[in-house]
Amino acid sequence: MKSFFFKLKRIMAPLAIAFLAAGLLTIAGYLIFGRSTSGVNSAIFLLVLYFSLLLVGTMIVYLIADRYRFGSFLEKASDPTFALLHDIEMPVMFCAENGRILWTNDAFVKLNGNKNPSGQNTSLFFSVQPGMLCSRERFPKGTSVELNGRRFTVRCYELTMNDRKTYVTVWQDNSEYFTLQKKYSEDMPIFCYVVIDNLDEILRFAEGNYRTVASKIDEIMQSWAKEIGGVLREYDRDKYMILMNASALDRIVADQFDILKRIKDAWKDEINIPVTVSIGIGSVEGSLEERSAASTEALEIALQRGGDQAVIKMENGSEIYGGTTKGMQKKTKVRARVLASRLIEMINNAENVLIMGHRGADFDCFGACIGIAHFCVMCGKPFNIVGNLRNAGLKKCYEKADSIPYMTDDTFIDAAAAQDRLSTKTLLVICDVNNPKEFESPELAASATNIVCIDHHRRTGEFVVEPLLKYIDPTASSSCEQVADMLEQSISADADVEGSMGLCREEAELMLAGITLDTKKFEINTGTKTFGAAQYLISLGAQTSEVQRLNASTLDEYRKEAGFVANVSIYKGKYAISTNESDEEDPGLRIVTAKAADRLLSVEGVIASFAICRNGSVVHVSGRSNGKVNVQLIMERIGGGGRYDAAAARFEDGVVNNAYKKLIESIDEYEKILAKNPEEADS
Repeated sequence: MKSFFFKLKRIMAPLAIAFLAAGLLTIAGYLIFGRSTSGVNSAIFLLVLYFSLLLVGTMIVYLIADRYRFGSFLEKASDPTFALLHDIEMPVMFCAENGRILWTNDAFVKLNGNKNPSGQNTSLFFSVQPGMLCSRERFPKGTSVELNGRRFTVRCYELTMNDRKTYVTVWQDNSEYFTLQKKYSEDMPIFCYVVIDNLDEILRFAEGNYRTVASKIDEIMQSWAKEIGGVLREYDRDKYMILMNASALDRIVADQFDILKRIKDAWKDEINIPVTVSIGIGSVEGSLEERSAASTEALEIALQRGGDQAVIKMENGSEIYGGTTKGMQKKTKVRARVLASRLIEMINNAENVLIMGHRGADFDCFGACIGIAHFCVMCGKPFNIVGNLRNAGLKKCYEKADSIPYMTDDTFIDAAAAQDRLSTKTLLVICDVNNPKEFESPELAASATNIVCIDHHRRTGEFVVEPLLKYIDPTASSSCEQVADMLEQSISADADVEGSMGLCREEAELMLAGITLDTKKFEINTGTKTFGAAQYLISLGAQTSEVQRLNASTLDEYRKEAGFVANVSIYKGKYAISTNESDEEDPGLRIVTAKAADRLLSVEGVIASFAICRNGSVVHVSGRSNGKVNVQLIMERIGGGGRYDAAAARFEDGVVNNAYKKLIESIDEYEKILAKNPEEADS
């Protein structure tokens, strides 16, 4: 039918001329041989009728032919080519540069529900402009389009006709391929590792009835595995492995890992200690070995974040669920002893050691670095501590460190100098931070080959270079506590400093100052290991009066802290938020902000406090909790991190109001989580 109109359009002009000549001759003859009066009227009538019919016919033909403007191509195409385009089973569409559809074959019309889309725009079917779709650099495999329940790969090719660009799109039906791909993705085997976080502590409250406790946990795990269609195996005491399909993971995520709540609910009326589990799942491509390794890494992240949560390790990052229960501090020091031995081995194998903390270092960060430095002295290896030498908040710490016998003028260096001392045999030890964004020098960590990470904050970031040794324990009060435990397991208290063994008084005081700061003078986040570490440091000569002097605020710091008091608001009757828009740039403001958050927590009715301060072009946010709110989860949502009752974040835009709004949004999101599980609010 289309070709008929195109042919008719081609012969319309000569036909119109012929009909016009014949009509004029007929009218002339009629006028000559007919009656004059009636002849004139009849001629006029016939003439008007003739031209009217001619005009209408011409318009109809041209309108129909213009509807298929691609006719210019078909006019030039040979009959076999047209037959191929017309009868091919693969849908084909021709369109103009602006996306207007010029022509489609019968296969496309059938695909489109027997509706011819000519004259409409390609945006009805795909969002990419035809000219862009032709780019093999941007779309080497075309674009995927779904139409009427079928999946197609659409490729576009450019043609030039009559000095105009025309595009032909070829639609390849890949529905069966996508169906098989979907089935493969759904049936892909996934490893799920589950560990009971605190079974040893629970057994003390269950009168040693291990069989009863283990049986109940096993019953819950078996029921959960059956629901998701998985196979459960207990591969070690309080450790489980579930082999399941990827489709089961979608159901688990939809239920927000309700197994975490089920485990806790099973014991909430029997013992006072919350029973929690940590779950690691690797949702990645690769061999079974690679998938198992990803699940193991996900479980490690869950444990390093304090337990009571599930972590899904994916190709481009991790997803985290749960984490509303505060972790319990374990009493055993076996892990500290094992890690200390491994650290000493790595230091001995290194050419030199670089020790680094986080930006805006505090007493805990500084003290932990001093403790690691003592390990280097024990092993006889050269070392340097990387930091901001202009940090006024650490002025008293630097002065005390100068009294340590092995310290030299170039012990403390900045990040630029550290890069010059970095080699493939250098060991980089990172203290009091595990998020690469918060490192004193992220570039230094990215360039290092051998890394050790020691931190007490919940894990939040992914390392560019994965550490060879990680000691991340969110149940620890401070990094100084972790390092003190390791030192206690490695050296004797009465050892001689010159023999590269025992800690000197200045080292002990700097580390004790770190513990004192992070526990608010032993008021929060303390356990038996915390007091044990403090006792160990005091036995080495640390004076509490000297520690108090280090922690004391200067008059300038006191005035800066007072600046937060003027702008305090109470959100929802329990969250205290203070802001201070300082125009100066001072590394010590981070410590002042943390102290301001601590002071706000003492206000009656406040369960969590936040202090926001602009420091130059950066905005710092410090959060504190009395144990009823997980400020670490709140801070994670705005790009920060920390631990259950102390966390922080930073914004690079330098706008305090933006930080305030995002903090409010994060608090609201956190409360939505608690609304789903109200019994966890006080856990």
